Amino acid sequence: MTASFSDPLLGLARPHLAWACEQLDLFEALVPVGTTSYATDGPSVTRSGVTLRAHMIGSYALDGTWLWAWGNEHYRDRPIGARSRELREIGERAGVPELTEPMLDLNHFPDPRLAADHLLIMCIGLLDARGGTIHAFSERGRMFNVVDDPAVPRAEPRPEGLARALRNGAALLPGPALKPVQGWFRRHGIEPQYGPGRVAGTLPLGDRVVVTLDGEEVTGIEVTGPDGGVPRSGALETQELTGQRAVPERLFPSPLLAVAAREMAFSVRRTRAMVEYAQENLEFDGRPPRWDEEAGLLRFPGGGLAARRLGAYDAEEGWFAWAPGTDDLRDRLRAEAGAEDGLPELAGGRLDLTRYGAREAVAVTLARTAASASGHTFTSLGDAFWAVTDERLPAVPGTDPETAAEEVRAGASWLRGITPAEARDATMRAMATSYFERLGLDVWHYGGPEFLSGVQGLYEVRVYFAPDGTITEVSPGMLTTPRL
Repeated sequence: MTASFSDPLLGLARPHLAWACEQLDLFEALVPVGTTSYATDGPSVTRSGVTLRAHMIGSYALDGTWLWAWGNEHYRDRPIGARSRELREIGERAGVPELTEPMLDLNHFPDPRLAADHLLIMCIGLLDARGGTIHAFSERGRMFNVVDDPAVPRAEPRPEGLARALRNGAALLPGPALKPVQGWFRRHGIEPQYGPGRVAGTLPLGDRVVVTLDGEEVTGIEVTGPDGGVPRSGALETQELTGQRAVPERLFPSPLLAVAAREMAFSVRRTRAMVEYAQENLEFDGRPPRWDEEAGLLRFPGGGLAARRLGAYDAEEGWFAWAPGTDDLRDRLRAEAGAEDGLPELAGGRLDLTRYGAREAVAVTLARTAASASGHTFTSLGDAFWAVTDERLPAVPGTDPETAAEEVRAGASWLRGITPAEARDATMRAMATSYFERLGLDVWHYGGPEFLSGVQGLYEVRVYFAPDGTITEVSPGMLTTPRL
């Protein structure tokens, strides 16, 4: 199996790559990367306080698989999946296997996550979209959306931007550099003029662009004015969103975030340990338990677990509501955070999440953190949340390196969307450190700042960090052994 996409997909997408990179650069400048959430009504995506029409095209899971929205039973027949259905139709007409198979295994690529990112850029080009977003999608991985809101302008040629787009478009995927260059010229209505190893043309304001090529590489780009001097297009006004006003987002309170960092991955361990207990002792066979309100039990085929209602989340209307009688849990969380009264997130009743980025992550983080900080286990039935209080569950469940790696990834997935950029490094390191310490693993920093390790005997779990604090990989293996 080759570490690339199929020839039919490359042939179809390659002419669009340069201008898609140019369009995505403009989108990133107009709607900076920030907290991101998706609403199925509309459908729309909200990033950094700007809400735009967008459609889900697919999702990437932690096991390295990509699932098209048209192949997802939850979205295939809904407006949210409309643009992905267009991609399937394109694939059927052109004979492209990646666009017609509901699930793709990307593990044959050197970097499956990067392959998923490349799929998004190809989809932007094939759908003539205005931008694209990626954000954490529950514990299942990442959601990919194309933005097609006319509030985002079409990218106009600018000297610096076009040079970057032409180079990146040619380098993005294997194949001749001429195709994305020709596609970029066609996109902007520029008549190409060919010479030995080069393509030239005249921009709308009379500027001259000359692109030199060598096989799969763009080797040079020159943009000059009509008289050979400074290009006129460099003095054009910066493009802006039309009809849009950024609404300041409400941030997840920093005192609560500090407690969430301590509790999140450990809460995931507790939930998984509860499932393991129910499988071994309560004949749990995968079907969700039944809530017995009168007995206060989550009933499995072979018995029940003591629990209490915690709250509920409504994705369509965008709210989270604490269940009645959770004052003690909220008070405990408030005390753990050292927070004063008045936080709307802990006031009880219904909390409007429409001003927050990553709404689901806010709801789940509040509920998980409240349950775990009080010594309980979080679980959910759909969008309803419970705190499992049964004393038969171990207070500190055991773990192994593979499981620990999965749970640190899951904790990072929930926290990333609600963590401000300036707090990301401290938050993610605190999350990993607390998880290891509470499970009895030694925390080693010999690989810092690139990674920290949770050590258990001869094994370690390395948590790798990008310069901005993002967790890029969690890798289990033998202690101090080099990793690929």
